[in-house]
Amino acid sequence: MVKVVIGISIFLGLSWLFGQTAQAGVGSFLYNSAIKVAHPIQSEKDIAYGSREWQTLNIYPQKNQTQVPVVIFIYGGGWHKGSKEQHHFVADALVRKGYMVVIPDYIKYPQGTFPSFIEDIALAIAWVKDNIADYGGNPNELLLAGHSAGAHTGALLVTDKHYLNEVGVDISEIRAFVGLAGPYNFTPQKPQYIKTFGRENFDVMKANTFVDGTEPPIKLIHSMGDNTVGRFNFDTFANQLKAAGNTVETQLYRDIGHVMTLLKIHPWFADEIDMAVVMDQFYQKALSEAQ
Repeated sequence: MVKVVIGISIFLGLSWLFGQTAQAGVGSFLYNSAIKVAHPIQSEKDIAYGSREWQTLNIYPQKNQTQVPVVIFIYGGGWHKGSKEQHHFVADALVRKGYMVVIPDYIKYPQGTFPSFIEDIALAIAWVKDNIADYGGNPNELLLAGHSAGAHTGALLVTDKHYLNEVGVDISEIRAFVGLAGPYNFTPQKPQYIKTFGRENFDVMKANTFVDGTEPPIKLIHSMGDNTVGRFNFDTFANQLKAAGNTVETQLYRDIGHVMTLLKIHPWFADEIDMAVVMDQFYQKALSEAQ
């Protein structure tokens, strides 16, 4: 109880500072630090899933449990920023729901360009499939989730199957995917994003290009108040998936915004909209129907 009070006090005291700073990284450090104090969870940090220095992941297991369903979370950041450490709050929220959580890092622009970051996540998924049982996870219950650029990566992984096939993973081994505020079918306009993807890849970077009806169950979540990622991405991807006969659920909120769509995964930010509950209900339904 003391730790909870301390953690919440730290959070309330520092959240004001987060609101005053333009550095989102500072804000994420503050509330992640508070959450770690208030609700400690187990973790295995910086485990290599490949040979490159950035190819590491964090695992957040369930204490003294085995055969636990595994959520692999792909964070966003415009393909040029972000880290697994900044998303501890996601792991904390989903661990509370009974999942093991894996958060991989991946290459960023300008060090890497399309499709190297997608190949990194595919390799991380293959590592999880082959090794997660050693940490108490169930390799037969692999679930994906992603936010923003991470949702774009997740969408391509479940539609353009060659990424997973090349690392020995069949699409049938991914039980479900949740995409939060993903730019699934955008065409880069800003110079940085044009360089990140390359004009020659503008077709193959769109998830709709590869939808064929063999995708796992997919839940798409978006907000009409999102000023970062246009709603057309949500609409076009959902429509294409449905037309191909896939199992698709959609959730369109009014005005929670781009970042808050992710933050509401954690109970400290959730109110009548609790994204962890939304995700858990979808995952549990997908897992039960896969048996």
